[in-house]
Amino acid sequence: MERQERPENIPKWENMDRNMLVNIFKKLDVVDVIMGASRVCITWFLASHNKTIWNSIKLNDLDSIVLDNPSKPHLQDHNNGEKHRYHLREILIEINKFCRAAPVEFFFNVNSNVQEEDLAFISNGLPNIRKLALPIQKTQNLNSFASSFSKWKNLQTLIIAKFTEDDDLSNEFKAIAENCRNLTTIKFTCTLDQKLANIIVRKLPNLERLSFRCTSVFRRAVMSLMIGLQNLKSLNLSHCIFRKRYGLMSGTLGLLPEDKSLIQRILKFKELETFKLCYSDCTTCVDVWNHTGLPHYGTSEAEFSNFWDKQWKTDEFKEFEF
Repeated sequence: MERQERPENIPKWENMDRNMLVNIFKKLDVVDVIMGASRVCITWFLASHNKTIWNSIKLNDLDSIVLDNPSKPHLQDHNNGEKHRYHLREILIEINKFCRAAPVEFFFNVNSNVQEEDLAFISNGLPNIRKLALPIQKTQNLNSFASSFSKWKNLQTLIIAKFTEDDDLSNEFKAIAENCRNLTTIKFTCTLDQKLANIIVRKLPNLERLSFRCTSVFRRAVMSLMIGLQNLKSLNLSHCIFRKRYGLMSGTLGLLPEDKSLIQRILKFKELETFKLCYSDCTTCVDVWNHTGLPHYGTSEAEFSNFWDKQWKTDEFKEFEF
């Protein structure tokens, strides 16, 4: 069969309009851009370096990035050779080459095992971050942790979680607060106890928006935040377990009547623009707390992780959604 010549009037991929390519690349996952599209031809390579592509980085593609998370091996089939996977460090190195300090938003996947070296690498290369979503899978070296956050002087919004047996985030958050004085908006996924509340009030008195959505909180710590944060405008306590005393793991969904009356008295003197709180008949609360701890009967580990990945990206306050 004779080979047919390609008509001259059919446009070539390498001749596509640069702005059109940029708009297409914005819709791709980060890995697909840096390890795929950018390697097609020189035109695509140049388009992939456009700064507007890199304003916001979301590492959501579990099929392309090795999580290196020994506690969640079920999330990835490492024997599946259908798609090549890259280690997180490899992707961070490539991102640094492409974005040239442009990003102002950086969102890690909730299951990513971010090492101290990873955090140091991106803080040195991406100093202009204003919004960060960071999961902590193990206790950090505080000196290294503080050094990384000292580079982010413009950080304004932080979404942070600690997924360890002891989810005490007090030490890490103290290091953050001492270095990021411009923080005004924070979402925690960890227990709110009195120690953490005291650090928040002392170190970041100008906080305006705060969320402890889907966490365990101590009632007295909540009161301390409401009284101590003079500039607080929005507080989200949706779907929380409220605990009264240390040493008691049990709690209640929503506040007890006496606590509600106390909060009402506080709100008479301190008006919040937005205050989110659940009541005992909240169906979302039941759904959330059915997924705490280990996967229960009828729920696979993958479904369990997907559920909490959704909670990681979701909040009643739009500032915390991504």
